[in-house]
Amino acid sequence: MRKFPKLSFNVVLLMIAIVIAIALPTWKAIQGTGEIRGSVRSADGNPVAGAEVRIREKTLNLIKDASVVRTEQDGSFRFTDMEMIEFIINATHFNGTGSEERRYHLYFPGQDFELPEPLILEPNSLTESE
Repeated sequence: MRKFPKLSFNVVLLMIAIVIAIALPTWKAIQGTGEIRGSVRSADGNPVAGAEVRIREKTLNLIKDASVVRTEQDGSFRFTDMEMIEFIINATHFNGTGSEERRYHLYFPGQDFELPEPLILEPNSLTESE
């Protein structure tokens, strides 16, 4: 039987580091582009066009300034190039309705994410961002 040479601890450690250095960026690239999407609906379930959707990154000790988009005719919205792990999102409309704020936590920056439920606009809803 052929014997293999013993590898030093440093060589094994170096090989592991190389595998991680190659695999991690590739895995991240496959996983997403930082797109966060969802929809906004009225209390009766209809899509709301022109609603303002705010997303704010929440860090360990502060909440950053909001990025804002408007919903399309079908009530959908999309943020791109988001590099946050935890965020707060809500929607408002010029008719005075607003949604509750929701908080989500992602696994890694740049992860694509679709809100599991639409943001629902309610009359006279107060949000922390107002």
